[in-house]
Amino acid sequence: MSKIILSRGDFQAFWEATVRYYELDPQGVMHNANHVAFFDQAITSYFKHVNYDYLNDIEETKKDFHTVQVKVQYNKPLYFDQEVEVGTKIKEIGNTSMTWIMGMFLIETGELVSSCEAVHVYTDQITMKPTPITEDLKEKLKFKSKI
Repeated sequence: MSKIILSRGDFQAFWEATVRYYELDPQGVMHNANHVAFFDQAITSYFKHVNYDYLNDIEETKKDFHTVQVKVQYNKPLYFDQEVEVGTKIKEIGNTSMTWIMGMFLIETGELVSSCEAVHVYTDQITMKPTPITEDLKEKLKFKSKI
């Protein structure tokens, strides 16, 4: 298995969080499943960053993104009250799926704590079948620098 190498400079959109006590396991480190929860929150933050009204779009189109694959690489444990930022970007948008790449970094040092690649499939909520991601939606999801 090859190691994912990322740096903070690979991203433009970030979500910040602080490790809370209830996210720890009996070893005193953030439980590995909570890394996935942080990555999921970062995707929601990305939607806000690009002004994509996710909930409204689900309601209007009756379509939603379903997570079908998540790969996480753990590089360093996280402890109570450490502050992190998760960089998020779209790696690829295909016909019915979208692949995200994310890196979780310690704010204090910039060290890569963990990384994630997640695949979402755009799904018709009535038929529960994959459906094409429209060109309009692809455009909405593109990151645009706020200069």
